[in-house]
Amino acid sequence: MQYIDDLKKHIKQFKSVHYMIVIFAIATQIQITLFAQGNYLGLRISLADLLLPFAGVFILSSLIKKKSELPNWSVNNMYAWIVALILVMSSALINGYIVNETLSQWAFINKYVGFFILLSYLALGGWIIQNAENSRDSLSLFMITFAGFFTATILASMLLFLLQYFVQTPLWLPRYPWDGFMANRNAFMVIFVLSFTYIMWMITKKTTASPLWVTTLFWFCMPTFFVFNESRTGWIIAAVLALIFLIKNPTQFLKKALPLFLAGIALTYGSYHLTTKATAYILEGRQIDFLVALTQEEQGDLSYIGDQKRYIALEDGLELYSNYNPLIGAGLGSYQPFQIEKRGEFIEIMDFTGLWLLTETGAIGLSVFIAFFMACVYAIYKTGYRYDTSPYHRSMLIFLIMFAVISVLHEVMYTRALWIAIGLALVPLNKQTTPPLSSF
Repeated sequence: MQYIDDLKKHIKQFKSVHYMIVIFAIATQIQITLFAQGNYLGLRISLADLLLPFAGVFILSSLIKKKSELPNWSVNNMYAWIVALILVMSSALINGYIVNETLSQWAFINKYVGFFILLSYLALGGWIIQNAENSRDSLSLFMITFAGFFTATILASMLLFLLQYFVQTPLWLPRYPWDGFMANRNAFMVIFVLSFTYIMWMITKKTTASPLWVTTLFWFCMPTFFVFNESRTGWIIAAVLALIFLIKNPTQFLKKALPLFLAGIALTYGSYHLTTKATAYILEGRQIDFLVALTQEEQGDLSYIGDQKRYIALEDGLELYSNYNPLIGAGLGSYQPFQIEKRGEFIEIMDFTGLWLLTETGAIGLSVFIAFFMACVYAIYKTGYRYDTSPYHRSMLIFLIMFAVISVLHEVMYTRALWIAIGLALVPLNKQTTPPLSSF
């Protein structure tokens, strides 16, 4: 009850930026589907996308009334970088129109317009920290809310899954095997990695401790998440993060995290035997078999259709790139018609961030994106390690390194949470001028 009382007390201190932090930390983790009918699966977007215009109107009004300021970015020439990125995407869109003699609706809406949405999240994060009376407190609030909601999501999934043994009616969350609210296991894996890095730094002695239920349930639910999410990349990243945590704070890891993790393993193993009939497809260990097969078999004998599609995407993407100017690529939206012409059907998108940028924006476009990413990493490193001891920036630095690894194997650049989290990290911290809210 003391925690609830403290929470109510802190909420009474909330101002507009605090509510925005909480709302977007949650909404960026929820995907919704619109316009689904018949054979059309619908348009899958982030819930935060629907809220973004309202936030934009609020921010624009405050800027006009001079009640707030534009972000003072820690990245040198930030606006020049943004212009360069827009020019890359615009040139690629025009190039795609020239190459295909038509404007791809998918490329225009999903990639081009979608990129401006990502920039809007970046600006939103920067504006929040610029105008927060206590930027450290705001960053802590984002970390706690983000990691807390993710933990609540996987806890709800676990509880609903266990209820399947007693309830005949299928329950929604377990029907997407551990995709949570994201409805895509790789996107959910990115959310998991970001939450993991936050929790690693929230429980250190150098920062205010997160709510105990968040850290406790996170470690306890993690094994079951591994089984149901089935992301092999996530397994590798989690192992690396756990090693970093062990080296960084062995006492915390061995006394707090490891026992809860082992208890979670016991529950996961027990749930397998308890609910085998209801979840045989989910728990049959497909990804482990596929991972072993991937290391032993030739391309043509791959067991997992997802791996087959990735090899096809790699082959077709590189072939398309070789057919056009290597500096500017084949243009946005060129991959799909190329694959249809070559194979008679559209098999799969290029599920590699670096590959589709290289193929459709060329070496120049890929270089600009990499350079911008490195500029962001360097600015966050300076804030977290050279000029300050901000736990948020230290966790974001590790996350961005892990994100770069993920991007080699998956297309995750359009994950909304990534851009608002970076925006929060790219504005210098101000001094504390109000009582801390992060103590809850």
